[in-house]
Amino acid sequence: MRLDRELTQHQVAKELGVNRNFVYECELNHRTNSIYALFNISKFLGYVPKTLNIDETTLQGKLFAHRIRNGHTYQSIAQKIGLDKSTVGRFEQGKKSSIESKQKIEKYFIVTS
Repeated sequence: MRLDRELTQHQVAKELGVNRNFVYECELNHRTNSIYALFNISKFLGYVPKTLNIDETTLQGKLFAHRIRNGHTYQSIAQKIGLDKSTVGRFEQGKKSSIESKQKIEKYFIVTS
């Protein structure tokens, strides 16, 4: 997880806001991480790990990857798009969304491109 940044486990843990044991267990693949932990790890790494199998050709995959790469929470991206954070979360999870919500998300990507 420390990659080529030459950071100690303690330094990585401090940046992630976790204890050193968390980092150690992640490096050994001895833990199942929560969405919150995966978000923080991805934000720290600056990319979406391939193991998450995010299909960025879909709008929901594009939104998820964009949110992670840019360090957005559901709340912060929802404000930018003009939706409720629960709507954004449901959309990313592939649950049914209104046509209006999809259009707002598509418009967000047109404007930010």
